Amino acid sequence: MDAYVRAGIDFSRRTIRYAEVARDASGCRLSRLGCIDAGEGALRNLFAGREDGRLRAVSEALADVFSDSGGARGLDDLRIAIAPRTSHAFRAPLAAEAGPDIRRQRLRQEIDLLLAPKRPLRIVADAVHREALESGGALEWMHVLAVEAQIAARLRQLVRGVPAKRVRLMSAAHAAARAIRHAEAAREPAGEAACALGLGWRTDRLDYVFFVGDAWRFGGFAEGVAPIDAAYLGAAAAARFGIPPANVRTIYAYGDPVPDALFSEMEAVFGGDIRTLRPSALSGVSVACSPSEADDPAYVACVGAALYDGEGLFFQADPPVSS
Repeated sequence: MDAYVRAGIDFSRRTIRYAEVARDASGCRLSRLGCIDAGEGALRNLFAGREDGRLRAVSEALADVFSDSGGARGLDDLRIAIAPRTSHAFRAPLAAEAGPDIRRQRLRQEIDLLLAPKRPLRIVADAVHREALESGGALEWMHVLAVEAQIAARLRQLVRGVPAKRVRLMSAAHAAARAIRHAEAAREPAGEAACALGLGWRTDRLDYVFFVGDAWRFGGFAEGVAPIDAAYLGAAAAARFGIPPANVRTIYAYGDPVPDALFSEMEAVFGGDIRTLRPSALSGVSVACSPSEADDPAYVACVGAALYDGEGLFFQADPPVSS
């Protein structure tokens, strides 16, 4: 695999967390982890488009963090993980043989149907699961992220000083799913029917991602969730695919400090293997930064964003023209 240096950032209330991953002939290593306190309300103002003088300081801090990344070449990619309340995301199946133009056309139809955009949207679509058909063909399931173009522009403005060749958006759930795949790769294969559930506990929401085999099949979020509700939301995600809770092999908890009650409720509903997901436990990724931060589950999403190597489709969806 070619050498690269990638970074990921993730937002949680007033905090921006960042990660840097480098690959060379010696392997893949987590070379940087840290966070920036933007101040109470600053990130809300960023996404709402309100003026906030603190954001200039945050932008300068991000530029300073990555000023020496990759030496003279800079970062190859900067991935920005977007929280669900500031975006839209859905799944769409496409014929595996369809080319980029056909894919954009089909996805645009789905966007008009599901979102009926009233403002321009920036679209990022990634193939996350391939499904074989009895006819001999195949479907590729696309994870589609739609972000208002104005929000996307504000985020690019925020990272304008970061020396990155490419900047792209991705959902926070997609970023966490990439980290969970690395965690699962460290374990003995359990076949295509093996299931894993990721629960991202945030101060303002719960993210959940569901795997069947090595495929990320479902993701969602809920706000104002108590630990007992989190357990049953996880069970509902499994039931969506006809899988009883007992068949979920592993549950990964990550994000902000997870309350003990969440673990006890998950054990009551699922049993099995319930563990805290830490960046230091990801398969194929050595740690070359602060061990205390590498053991912090709050960094999972930004690390997953930095690890993601997909290309995806990118385009803008404008509101339909009124006749």
